[in-house]
Amino acid sequence: MQGQQFWVVEGKVLPDTSIDGLRSPDTAIGKSRGVTSDYSEMACFDKEGSVALTVGPIGTEIKWSVFSPCFASLYYILEWLPSARMPIVLRFYLSGWFEEICTSVEQATNRIEQILSKSELHLTKRTFVEEFDPKGRMLPPMLQQVWQNGLVIPENSIDCVVDEHSHKFRVDRVGPRSTIAKFYGMLPVTYPYVNGGSYDEIVYEAYTHVIRSGKPRYDHVLAAMRMPDNVVRWVPYQRIIVPKQTIDHRQAVSVVTEIAPVDISLI
Repeated sequence: MQGQQFWVVEGKVLPDTSIDGLRSPDTAIGKSRGVTSDYSEMACFDKEGSVALTVGPIGTEIKWSVFSPCFASLYYILEWLPSARMPIVLRFYLSGWFEEICTSVEQATNRIEQILSKSELHLTKRTFVEEFDPKGRMLPPMLQQVWQNGLVIPENSIDCVVDEHSHKFRVDRVGPRSTIAKFYGMLPVTYPYVNGGSYDEIVYEAYTHVIRSGKPRYDHVLAAMRMPDNVVRWVPYQRIIVPKQTIDHRQAVSVVTEIAPVDISLI
């Protein structure tokens, strides 16, 4: 977000509000805080307990790290919130960056207070999946069409097949208009298509159930993903998994996803 940025440390707005002033060893603030030349923005959050407040013509951004010693600074922010320009974007780091948009001071206040109360929370997983019945829910348009018509457009989906040697699923095809292709491209031999970690195990578990039942499945997923800029962000998305067979009769599924709010709350 572009706008004027302020840094709040130990409950006070620093006189030099720029990130360069806070983390540069050549400024008065940098020298007073023992800053070294490799001091990063994350160090400002984690070590200093800083909160970055950005105010611009399109709203307000509040950014901090949950595990940092930032209580006093967040309490300053809570007192300041009635002056904030709407909407208020909360960006906070907890094993990855979360982003939430609040449309009122009350909503932002409640969320910051909730997050403060969970400041000792340790996440043991970085991927969460929950199945839901789509009946009565407002599915994103592309998923709604798949669920109602059972028609999966190849350009919007990816295919995962069972490997005959490992008996695990692997990405076989990536549609050019699929959600994941927009972030990571279409080569199914790079991250996150080939990961081999807990993300694969958790998101692929449902594929086996779909093949066994022969019925589509609707899920909400919340995963900490390393983005192309190398920053880890929590990505909420909804998906529909549809069973299929390949031309050579291998067991497979087609998956259609859309970035959308999920009913999975970690904080």
